Amino acid sequence: MKLVLFNLATALILGLAQGSPFEITDHYIQSYKDGIAELKASAALHHPVERSFAAEYAEAEVKSEPHEYDFIIVGGGTAGAVLASRLSEVPEYKVLLLEAGGEETKITKIPGMHKVLGASKHAWGYHTEPQETWCLGHENKICPVVTGKILGGSSAINDMIYTRGNVRDFDLWADLGNDGWCYDDVLPYFKKSENAHLHEFDRKFHNQGGLLSVEDPHYLSNLSHAFLAAGKELGKNIVDYNGKDQLGFSVPQLNTENGERTSTYNAFIKHFATRKNLVVRPLSQVIEILISPHSKEAQGVKYVHEKEVIAAKASKEVILTTGAINSAQLLMLSGVGPKEQLESLGIECIIDSPVGQYLKDHPTFKGLNYIYPIEEHHDDHEHDIINYLRNGKGPLTVPGIEALAFLKTEASKDTAHYPDVYFTFVPHPKTAEHEANFDVQITLTHPKSTGYVALKTKDPLNWPKISLNHLSDADEHDITTMLAGIRLAQHLCDTAALKGSKLNDQPIDGCASEEHPFNSDGYWKCAIKHATYSAGHYTGSCKMGKEAVVDNELRVHNVHKLRVVDASVIPVSITGHPQAATVMIAEKAAELIKHSWK
Repeated sequence: MKLVLFNLATALILGLAQGSPFEITDHYIQSYKDGIAELKASAALHHPVERSFAAEYAEAEVKSEPHEYDFIIVGGGTAGAVLASRLSEVPEYKVLLLEAGGEETKITKIPGMHKVLGASKHAWGYHTEPQETWCLGHENKICPVVTGKILGGSSAINDMIYTRGNVRDFDLWADLGNDGWCYDDVLPYFKKSENAHLHEFDRKFHNQGGLLSVEDPHYLSNLSHAFLAAGKELGKNIVDYNGKDQLGFSVPQLNTENGERTSTYNAFIKHFATRKNLVVRPLSQVIEILISPHSKEAQGVKYVHEKEVIAAKASKEVILTTGAINSAQLLMLSGVGPKEQLESLGIECIIDSPVGQYLKDHPTFKGLNYIYPIEEHHDDHEHDIINYLRNGKGPLTVPGIEALAFLKTEASKDTAHYPDVYFTFVPHPKTAEHEANFDVQITLTHPKSTGYVALKTKDPLNWPKISLNHLSDADEHDITTMLAGIRLAQHLCDTAALKGSKLNDQPIDGCASEEHPFNSDGYWKCAIKHATYSAGHYTGSCKMGKEAVVDNELRVHNVHKLRVVDASVIPVSITGHPQAATVMIAEKAAELIKHSWK
């Protein structure tokens, strides 16, 4: 029944897009059935059969790109779309943007579809190596690593939450020797891209008129209002977490426009697609940066497109914007990385660099579920669909997360007002006649545990090794903080505002015992190791710093004409979701690049 209703919804959406509002035909329904089936089938990419460049292209002749470009941008994702847009503002610059994935669809633009998209052909389908300290509840201790393979990148498949981070995050970047990256330095770049449509906002921190839409949710359930009231009951403020103070409760600020997802490709490129100096080439996977081993200069790239291998030259710069996993992999394939690792795989090491060795992510515990009593009501799915189409409102306009809280637990030893966890509140549809349920998901903002990206082989079409190593820190800071977050969430759910909510006491397999009964600290520590997931917030693998991979202008150390401009350069984790910071990095990088080529 749910699938039939969803097909009805998507049929209506397609009908509206084609100029036939609310006319439901077999053609529309079948079109969306096919689209949904394709997305489900592509979920198999999470356990892909690895391809081989040697097998597929053994006899392929390398063809030369007929035109030379000033800039080649590798990756049309979150940062790449912003950078291509800003550089092509200069008419004299010729810009080539290469993206391994395809274009967005009507389905990717529906906010409520984001959970399906992470398991679709629009994501790379990566997964971790077997893990020992977390992910224990997954088959073979292997967890998915979700990152976008589509124009717009992860901004086209993620949960659309616009979170800049804490003021202190960026001041710490500067403290590490990255001049020009303290909060006062980066705030103008956050504001430059933003087009805020928020009920209340301080113009010192926000802007209207930028290219990237930021909205309040177009829908909040009654449960979400109760969650916010519970925060106030505990003495916490309702805040604009992108404003003066981050600590407190809030509804999420979303990268949507009139209730529809707005990716960076849609915001920064689509409106300027007629620029003659910008070439956007999807379905084009770069397999090597062409670096001279003598001059240590990036001269261009080699990529595959429509079963051809093509070499393209860049007269000014090659710029990597493929994210924390792929940028690290591509640098190493091209001879920039840990010397011992590269030489063991038969790759000439042009520059010995700690690429891939500081991978960070936000571990998220999803095992705290509550049952909540509700009055009997009728779920009118068709009304929700029409409300979405006519007004851009209703549950289809939100990604499932309806409220946030940035908090400091009892485990924090930090004297500053610096959140060590954040909560995401996820209400679910009615599960029984008089019951609903909700999850309070707990995410560590600054875990001590560090992972890595490494190469399996020198074949550029093979997946890289990815190990997130969550909860592996020697002093157990991360698991202790997560436990403190669980206890804080339980305290929140005991308030009058959430009166009647009951913790789901179905234990996680293998964690409840006589020694560690359900709800004991021992039980929760076991549950954390079994039911913690990656938030998909990958940073740090090409981090910025004096003894790191790139300098404070994002230039790869000791390689000329090569930069990395994406979340991989982030040296201290963002307190929240990294998409907004990635857009800011691209905005600032565009200005640095323009200035250097005046």
